Amino acid sequence: MSDLQHENEIRENAMHERAASEEHDESAVGRTGPLNEAALLGRKTPPWPDSAAANPGQHAPAGKPGTMRALAGLLFGLALLVAGNGLFQTLIPLRILQSGYSTFVTGLIQSSYYAGFILGAVVNRRLIDRIGQHRTFVAFSAAASILALAFGAAQSPWVLGGVRLLTGVAFMGLYTSVESWLNGTVDNEKRGQVFGLYAAINYLAVGSGQFLLNVGAGSGAQQFSISAALFAAAVLPVTLMEGWPVKVNDANLDRVPARSWGESLREMMAVAPLGVPGCILTGFIYSNFYALMPVYLQRSGFTTEELATFMGVALIGALLPQFPMGRLSDRIDRRRLVLWTSLTSAVLSLVLFCLDFRIVTWCATLAYVAVTFTQYGLIVSHVQDRTESHLRVAVSAMLLVLFSLGGMTGPTLASALMTLIGPSGLFLFNALSCVLLALSARHALRLSARAAE
Repeated sequence: MSDLQHENEIRENAMHERAASEEHDESAVGRTGPLNEAALLGRKTPPWPDSAAANPGQHAPAGKPGTMRALAGLLFGLALLVAGNGLFQTLIPLRILQSGYSTFVTGLIQSSYYAGFILGAVVNRRLIDRIGQHRTFVAFSAAASILALAFGAAQSPWVLGGVRLLTGVAFMGLYTSVESWLNGTVDNEKRGQVFGLYAAINYLAVGSGQFLLNVGAGSGAQQFSISAALFAAAVLPVTLMEGWPVKVNDANLDRVPARSWGESLREMMAVAPLGVPGCILTGFIYSNFYALMPVYLQRSGFTTEELATFMGVALIGALLPQFPMGRLSDRIDRRRLVLWTSLTSAVLSLVLFCLDFRIVTWCATLAYVAVTFTQYGLIVSHVQDRTESHLRVAVSAMLLVLFSLGGMTGPTLASALMTLIGPSGLFLFNALSCVLLALSARHALRLSARAAE
């Protein structure tokens, strides 16, 4: 009888061990996604060494092969997406001008894109919380493909503006999902380098997309179809690559109170005063180049082929300083670099405003883009240095909203100035924006110096 009881006890212990093992496997697998969903729902993940000790095998840090495979898939998908968007952004003003609309109407339609960014911030943050970054990326890539085809078929400026608005909503979701995950995988000491690589991929892809303007024998509908195909192709590497990080066990997550947009903004202004004006002003500068530089070139006598070559070379040239500047910003105060680069950009903008010669346009613009297009990455890295890990998604969304406010306003104001004083008014507006950015960086450095005293 005792032997039978002993055998039953052994059998029961084995069953308990098997059930515990299955429960552990289930909790370890969870729902996959680029960022653990529990952290997105208002809870904080402890540092990697502590969580690793508590849950061996459940969490893969950024350096692990599985996470790096997923990161490679995400960046490859992003490259396809941005290449399509580079072509799409340059096709839009050309299409609008060919339809006979004015420069000011072109600026308004282009501003709708960034208005969509702001609208998307309200919707997309909750969506990412619910379904994770990778599924958000897939959904909005498909939406962008449909919208590119719709823009190619539309005629009315109201419809074109509406499609551009929805495109902004889609790309707000795409960039928030990508940037929040990238910033969640790196330490502060490497953040500048990783964001520099991210920016370099962006500019290589968007610059390469410009050369597709010469594909399709001038058929606008066919070129919009190429953009749509690239948007759809971006889904493939994201869905086929393995190694997404797994959900962290809820037992190891601490509850933190939810923060509103206003609270997040006030916290950002307190810990990183450069973040708010910096993102708005870089929104001015970046959006003006994409939205109105093709207008300036066409008004200055560039053919479509010359315009495509110019935009492609300029944007590919923008990738060259990204990684070196990122490494430099990991050693030097990022705010100081923003000060230096914005002053340089202001000088180059004034050169372009005063000297309307093709050789000057080529040389000064290449230098301007190489210097100016490092600034948003420096500002984002500066803010993320001072952001707690569980707030990455909210802060990434807030930064994009601020950038979008500038992007929505910049083309409208710059196009009005271009209407008043001619196409070169674009560079005068850019010079003023760069001076304001330099003053903002200087003010942030002074506040930091006072706090340290």
